[in-house]
Amino acid sequence: MKHIIVVGGSLAGHQTAKCLRDLGYAGDLTVYGAEAHGPYDRYPLSKSYLTGELHRSGLDIEPRDLDVDWELGRRATGLDLAGRRVTIDNREQARFDGLVVATGSRPRVNIAGHGATRGVHALRSIEDSATLKAALVADGGRRLVVVGGGLIGAEVASVASAAGHHTTLVDSSPIPTARALGPTAARHVSDLHEARGVRLLTGARVRGLDVHADHVNGVVLRNGDRLAADLVVLATGTRPNVEWLDGSGLDASCDGLRCRATLHAYGSDLVVGAGDVVDAPHPALDGASVRVEHWASTRHQARVAAANLLAGPDHASSQSELPSFGTTLHGAAIRAVGFPAKADDDEVVWGSIQDGEAVVAMRRHGRLIAAVAVNAADKLKLLVDPWSEQISAQRAGRSSRWSSTVRG
Repeated sequence: MKHIIVVGGSLAGHQTAKCLRDLGYAGDLTVYGAEAHGPYDRYPLSKSYLTGELHRSGLDIEPRDLDVDWELGRRATGLDLAGRRVTIDNREQARFDGLVVATGSRPRVNIAGHGATRGVHALRSIEDSATLKAALVADGGRRLVVVGGGLIGAEVASVASAAGHHTTLVDSSPIPTARALGPTAARHVSDLHEARGVRLLTGARVRGLDVHADHVNGVVLRNGDRLAADLVVLATGTRPNVEWLDGSGLDASCDGLRCRATLHAYGSDLVVGAGDVVDAPHPALDGASVRVEHWASTRHQARVAAANLLAGPDHASSQSELPSFGTTLHGAAIRAVGFPAKADDDEVVWGSIQDGEAVVAMRRHGRLIAAVAVNAADKLKLLVDPWSEQISAQRAGRSSRWSSTVRG
């Protein structure tokens, strides 16, 4: 390959470019990024950067010369697979021999007019986090409504309540964060919210915003109730950035760019995907496809995508690393591994969730597919390490015996 194009200038794009160079690729390498910034880490934007513990410079990703042509502030708007060309900004075309799709995702917001309303925030970019941070430190005791009870919503609620704001979290599910953490750990998080003064409204949906003079005054629920608000944070999930692939012949939808386990895109052996945009099979799910939005998984997929793009599909290896993430909510350190959203039951296998120190195992059809530790990351390894070995053994065609129970 003489010229590889990476579309996406954030963590997935940067790491794939780095891996390509580390693996010895010496051809031309161009990265197109829609944001004008150099690559930075989004992981702290709802955590330490939002609280002010981490400064802007701490977000930058490995400032080193990768011998890469960085084309920042430039957006891919189309793809011609047959001609091997990416359209940039609707006017320019760039030819490639290999292509990496690393365009990530964006907030999924279904409330009309939110972007033109002051006091309403989503959280994806540095600018989003900086604007929200300024609003949270401007005055204490403001009325904040967080719409969406996933991890981002929970993290914002935790930060805001600690800063002294009157915080309400609205979620359509009966147990906020259950998809991310499973019901047992999620109930514990709900208890922490309430103990810290966060008001929880579960099973509730938002009809719209109450706006006066272009500033939000409240949130209106579908049942007609109105929540007074000085600030609103919309944390209602994400949508993969795949629109630029429409008509290209690649299989892309609201679930992301569909890829094989090797991260080669369905539709072309010259295209691989990495990061939030990818929907691909994982061996821990018996080959079922899943889109994963975690920092560690993005780095792993970058390595797999880079190696397999250079090797070709006949000599490629499948992704196999278990997704993992960590967060701190109201002082509780939480670590999760695997796919909690896919589980059909969970069980505390070490400690006591009531005492705030526990490891929870989650299974699907009796098979371990996820684990969550609350203030017990050291104990989590006892469960996860043999599980990871089993997945590696399956991938290599070997058998493996192990116990999925951790006690005491």
